[in-house]
Amino acid sequence: MASRPLIYFFCNPNGTSLQEDVIALAEGFLQLGVPFTSNCKYWRRSIAPDDYLFQPHPDIKPDDCDVVIVSYAVPIDIGPEFKVTRSPLPPWLFRIGRSYKSVYIDNHDGWLTVSWQTEFRQFDIILRSKLNARAGYPDNFVPWALGLDARILGATAGARPFRQRQRSILVNFGASHPYDHGARALWRRRVEPVVARALAIDKTKDDLTVEPAELYERLMWRQTGHRYSASYYERLKNAEAVACFCGELIPGLPFRAESVSVGGRKAQLRRRFYSLIAGALGIPPRSVQWDSFRFWEALAAGCVAINIDLERYGVTLPVMPTNFEHYVGIDVDRPESALAVLEDQEKLERIAANGRAWALEHYSPTAVAQRFLRLTGFDIR
Repeated sequence: MASRPLIYFFCNPNGTSLQEDVIALAEGFLQLGVPFTSNCKYWRRSIAPDDYLFQPHPDIKPDDCDVVIVSYAVPIDIGPEFKVTRSPLPPWLFRIGRSYKSVYIDNHDGWLTVSWQTEFRQFDIILRSKLNARAGYPDNFVPWALGLDARILGATAGARPFRQRQRSILVNFGASHPYDHGARALWRRRVEPVVARALAIDKTKDDLTVEPAELYERLMWRQTGHRYSASYYERLKNAEAVACFCGELIPGLPFRAESVSVGGRKAQLRRRFYSLIAGALGIPPRSVQWDSFRFWEALAAGCVAINIDLERYGVTLPVMPTNFEHYVGIDVDRPESALAVLEDQEKLERIAANGRAWALEHYSPTAVAQRFLRLTGFDIR
């Protein structure tokens, strides 16, 4: 059994965006008794003024630690108004002779993110959510996922038994971006009409620009970049299913996918060209940016998470879910193939229960922290 490492978190002290990547890890370390410190106070867990998950210790420096973790909000911070602020990595991070392992967590949207830049090849590990198995990446990329944290687990606790819920599916896209996602457009055009034959469509949305009156809700609303809504979680705990479509589907070729994953007229032309070739060869599209809080919230609440068929579209996770066992994965070219499952309430109930159990087993804070420790060579079991 390896000794418990000392972890140093480097967060964005002036950040306005949610740094969810480090929160779940720190919560898991806390549960496992793994000590950690940080460069700043971050993430209040309650309305108590100094109840911060991350607390700096002046006597502990990065060089005293075994692992340094850099949040994805450090180089690029995107606030509630979608204003982008760029900052350099800490100047001491890659100094010669360092003894700690350096880890960057990349939860950024899109394909060609900041962690593709040459400077980031110096990280020992980059934990990249939204990775795709059918494309090339830099050598230090490792698949990761958003997963669950205490906030999500607390907000989804106390859900109704499945058979007592409304036979409905929540479709409330738009909380995270002011623009549409290609996968969500496919949902509306091809998938929603099929799903509507089995489940009532609930498109209720909350006005996330309004600050909640209740103190804890207000705190979470502020800290999550205006994503927190208590009424949304109540609807979640009373619905059978949730539509979790997110991101884009790009052509199955070429292997280095950045040429078809960016915007612009030339990229669109390349996308059409490679779509024709991949289609002729029978190669399905690939998912970019599939991961979302909605997927994990649905699983935690015991809902049926309805998403794209993750395996078909190349999604890579540390532990993959099984379609029609842990979630309902849709082939957007044949959405009717899922209709029989959606119409069978007994199957949906099993999928919802299995999905929640799978998420808790593999993507709870403790599970995520244990996975991180194994990746960095500290298996403390």
